[in-house]
Amino acid sequence: MVPQNPCERLRVYISNFKYSLKTLKVLSNDAIRVVDLALHYLRDSEYYLEKSDCITGLITISYAEGLIDALRMIGAVEWQWLRKPIKIVLAAGSFDILHPGHVAFLKWASTLGDKLYVVIARDSTYKKLRGYSPVLNENERLAIVSAIRYVYEAVVGSESDMLEPVARIKPDIIALGPDQFDEERLRTMLQRKGLTNIHIVRMEQRYSEYSSSRIKEKICDLFCSQVKC
Repeated sequence: MVPQNPCERLRVYISNFKYSLKTLKVLSNDAIRVVDLALHYLRDSEYYLEKSDCITGLITISYAEGLIDALRMIGAVEWQWLRKPIKIVLAAGSFDILHPGHVAFLKWASTLGDKLYVVIARDSTYKKLRGYSPVLNENERLAIVSAIRYVYEAVVGSESDMLEPVARIKPDIIALGPDQFDEERLRTMLQRKGLTNIHIVRMEQRYSEYSSSRIKEKICDLFCSQVKC
């Protein structure tokens, strides 16, 4: 199935092109400069993807493929187009009052594979764990996280089984934030569910000192300093 979103199409196109480069064998010295030009177009495409100028990126990556394919047709290189196996990454969190730390985490998680799925904590789960309700309800948080370009798809979690989305999505990798969940405990829970061959990767450092709780406290302080509480 071909992705309809231009940026998703570009991401897949770049991924497959780079994967196919491992089959490239240059047979003529005259082809080296053209191959270098194709690699420049590849780097341009990655830049345009980073800047969300995905239509331009689709044009430049097609130039890159066209140059290599033309060399193949005249016998200057050996090359075969391959489709890279899709690696699925899963991340989870409450994301109540999204901040730059959340975005940095999702950006990092997206680099671990090809498609990043994000599980949003249910309102009931949030309240059970923290003792109070989130500022934004689960549907609002889902809409916000879904709009982040690093996220392939966001879904709400299960109220009864936290591993239900894992069993349904079948990720290759679970991405954890610096202070999320104990890895060994999670690995044991996955094994009990028969969910094996899932690699757990933790983000090593926090992005600055951003925290939803601190942001909420700051909002309260600023509001109460200007309005009678």
